[in-house]
Amino acid sequence: MSKKLGVGFVALFSVLAILLAQVLTVAPPVPDVVNPFVTVKLKSLSRNDTLPLEISGRWQLIDSKTNEVLIERDNFQGDLVCDITGPKLGAYAANRDNVYLHCDGEDALRLNYFSYPGELIIEAERNRLNQYQQLNLYLRLKLEDYVLGVICGELPSQTPSIGAALEAQSIAARTYAIFKIQQGKQLRGDSRDQVYKGSDHNTQQAKDAVHATRGLVLSEDGLILPSFFHRSCGGGTANSFEADFSKTKLTALVGSIDPQCGDVYQRWQRTVPVDRLDKLSTEFKLGDTLQALNTVSKDKFQRRLVMRLQGENGHHDLTGEFVRARLGVPSMIWHGLILNRDGSITITGSGHGHGIGFCQEGAMRQAKQGLDYATILQHYYPGAEVESLTANLFNQ
Repeated sequence: MSKKLGVGFVALFSVLAILLAQVLTVAPPVPDVVNPFVTVKLKSLSRNDTLPLEISGRWQLIDSKTNEVLIERDNFQGDLVCDITGPKLGAYAANRDNVYLHCDGEDALRLNYFSYPGELIIEAERNRLNQYQQLNLYLRLKLEDYVLGVICGELPSQTPSIGAALEAQSIAARTYAIFKIQQGKQLRGDSRDQVYKGSDHNTQQAKDAVHATRGLVLSEDGLILPSFFHRSCGGGTANSFEADFSKTKLTALVGSIDPQCGDVYQRWQRTVPVDRLDKLSTEFKLGDTLQALNTVSKDKFQRRLVMRLQGENGHHDLTGEFVRARLGVPSMIWHGLILNRDGSITITGSGHGHGIGFCQEGAMRQAKQGLDYATILQHYYPGAEVESLTANLFNQ
């Protein structure tokens, strides 16, 4: 090799080394996204209650504490029973307080005519006489499988052109589940947390949405956001701090105007019977009859935040959400209230749900207008960051 060629080779090697170093520096390591198991409460069975149960393929009933296999069979069709002796699968008695059902096949478990992935956990409760009185049923499954079931339970995932709304809902649902886990609280598979109906309603559009957003969650100041959502905000979302949903002020949950949901088609009317009103009065020891229901405070969208019950023995203030649940009305945005001759009241209003965070109706309308999931999420959670669910973030 000539000296000239040697110098050129060294120079070329040096340039390549610099370029390679720059490439390695510019491309940071991609964090490992976790897909942890989550546990969702499905329902409870009282003594002698039954639920239809069907299993396809090989299954095992296992002691949750010792992992001892108690029963192993192929296929099953019968009832899950809360028996006086404890959990029973048809004629098979568990003879244990805490067991779980493992199925070899995917979606091999059908409970109460719904198909479920994962493992069914059965926890028995005893009364003071040491007799079995209740079975609590939980599902243990992967987070991403859970999110898929949630968005198909929460939104009409078969509706065309709402892919971006499904993607935004996927991120919100995933975030909410992690928030509950970090708070040490049990996830419930109904509207008190997130509606989860198993895998029967899964659509390809929903599967694509979960896949496109796999592992993505919302955070504020490096912490998982309590990503509340609801069906329809009625024209504007609520401030979570003002509505007593969060103990601290969160920038991402300050509320925002949403004209998408302010039209007359979102209006409703409900009549609340007098006995339901009087029950509130007696519950708070105000007397047998509720004399008045007054607004103490409301937000800029006319959402009642604090209500005052007035009875012959005084008054008592309650949050709007508490009153909504007790009266059975869709929301606390009220446009009118009429006292009827029989003592009942007729309320007209708009919106459906608590009105905090992500508005499902508004998100679907925005998706049909061509907005992407990032734009939709920034509208309902202003200032929140979308990031990957790493082990460090999950374990905070």
